Amino acid sequence: MTIGEFSRRSQLSLKALRLYERLGLLRPTDVDQRNGYRRYHESQLYTARLIVMLRLLDMPLPEVGKVVSASRTEAAEIIDSYWASAESRFAAQRQVMDILRPGVAASEMPARELPVRERDVAEQTVLTEQRHIYIGQLTWTREAAARLTANAARCGGVAGERFVIFHGMVTTDSDGPVEVCVPVSHPPEDPAELAWRVEPTHREAFIPVTKTHFEVPAILSIYDQLARWVTAPGRRRAGAPREVYRAGIEPLFATAGQQICDVAIPFR
Repeated sequence: MTIGEFSRRSQLSLKALRLYERLGLLRPTDVDQRNGYRRYHESQLYTARLIVMLRLLDMPLPEVGKVVSASRTEAAEIIDSYWASAESRFAAQRQVMDILRPGVAASEMPARELPVRERDVAEQTVLTEQRHIYIGQLTWTREAAARLTANAARCGGVAGERFVIFHGMVTTDSDGPVEVCVPVSHPPEDPAELAWRVEPTHREAFIPVTKTHFEVPAILSIYDQLARWVTAPGRRRAGAPREVYRAGIEPLFATAGQQICDVAIPFR
């Protein structure tokens, strides 16, 4: 059949057919050397329609080429592998969306320079959980804090404000790690039963964060401001950035002006 008829029956445009010919995905069975007319065989409609369906899955052309050239069994395995990867990506993107949308809808960008405060923090015994997480998985910190708080009674009770330490960058491509800490009165009686450590005494700079600035991306600007302050001439960072949460405040239900946490960075 002519390229025009093949285009209509395969639902591929002439432009797409020429592209796929150049890429070797779908070559015509015959090309007239005198006038360049291209002809396709009806049996090629299967391949053409397969390409159409794979592109509807947003499968990249190199992957489409692998499917087209593979055996039926191998082609099915390639499609399964691609879709598993796509679903994993969609799940991660959905988590990012759950974090981003409230921030865009409700938060405001902080002033260019918020006041930076300083304080000395005494040595603390803390129950701790640590995990590698991406930005879409930050809800884990609330779950970990709840577990640690529930276990604090076995260590004399909660003895201070819980805090979350970001030991590494947390983005869509970088997974921390992130550590959740709950101060307690004393170590567990059986040190092997619960994860705990001593948070050393230090001096830290901090900026109080209200609900207005708490959500992503607004809170990231506060991290930027604080990082500039602790690295100014005469100062240097002495620990990983952290969020120190107010006791009894649930961020989801806080009012706009209510203080939720301090963004803090130890320094010398």
